[in-house]
Amino acid sequence: MSEVGAPANVLVTGGAGFIGSAVCRHLVGSGHRVLNVDKMTYSATVGSTAAVAGNSAYSFHQLDILDRPAILALLVENDIGAVMHLA
Repeated sequence: MSEVGAPANVLVTGGAGFIGSAVCRHLVGSGHRVLNVDKMTYSATVGSTAAVAGNSAYSFHQLDILDRPAILALLVENDIGAVMHLA
C-alpha cells in the first residue's frame, strides 16, 4: 500500500459511468495510476473518460466484476493499492 498522499495504483469499477468517470479523471489528474474496469452496460458512456484515455497512467478494461480470475489478475499484475467500487 502506498504512503498517505503518495501516488497509488487504483482500480475503479464502474469507471465509465457518470460518477466513476469523474473519479477516474480526478485520480489521474492527481498523479495516480488508474485501471478502469467497466462492463459497459446501459449506464456507461465510452466518451466519459476521453480526457484521460491517452494518458499513460490510465487504462480501460471491459470486464464484468464477477469475472473473479480476470479481476484477480489485474489486482496482482498491477500492484493495486486501492479499489474504488462504483459499479
